[in-house]
Amino acid sequence: MGLFSRLKQSLTGSRRRSEPSPLRPGPNGTFVFIHINKCAGTSVGTAIGLPKKQHLTSLEVIDIIGEPAWSKAFRFTIVRNPWDKVVSHYKHRIKTRQTGLGETHVPFKQWVAATYGDTKDPVLYDQPKMFQQQVEWLKNRQGRIDVDYVGRFETMSETFDEVARRIGIDATLPHLNRTEGKVDFRTHYDDATAAIIASWFKDDIAQFGYEFRA
Repeated sequence: MGLFSRLKQSLTGSRRRSEPSPLRPGPNGTFVFIHINKCAGTSVGTAIGLPKKQHLTSLEVIDIIGEPAWSKAFRFTIVRNPWDKVVSHYKHRIKTRQTGLGETHVPFKQWVAATYGDTKDPVLYDQPKMFQQQVEWLKNRQGRIDVDYVGRFETMSETFDEVARRIGIDATLPHLNRTEGKVDFRTHYDDATAAIIASWFKDDIAQFGYEFRA
């Protein structure tokens, strides 16, 4: 490992050590929330009292807290229809002016091709983790999905009730980070862009049973 790589690893480790631990105490024991982007995680985190938003994969959490603590904790996440998630991701980037989208307003179909297609624009495809399949957030060192509960964005009320029950808290769910309008997400797509997302998120679709029409 070169000097630059060692320095980068050291700085990353120091920064993580200064962050709140992703392993949280609860009435029913410790828990870990794997916060996949654009899946209502900010609202859930606020409701269950997490000190800070953390987009950490299961592997990253395991590296921080260790296998024994990971195995003992209640581990949960929330997933979302990939086509809907991508629309929300695009709108969030415009709203927060990420990668210049607030100024140039790259059309949605062009953005999809440049970030999820075969030839990626390195400016727009700037944080690969935020574009990856949801199943990739949930895999352990053996490459297996390793969470106890997978809730769904589409049934957030029931999902949150189950999370609160298993953690052992009495809480209500706020509604934050509302970048979505009431327009059906399918109206943003044509056949080509819908197919790009179907190909990119093929493992999510197989694992969670999502369809473009639902």
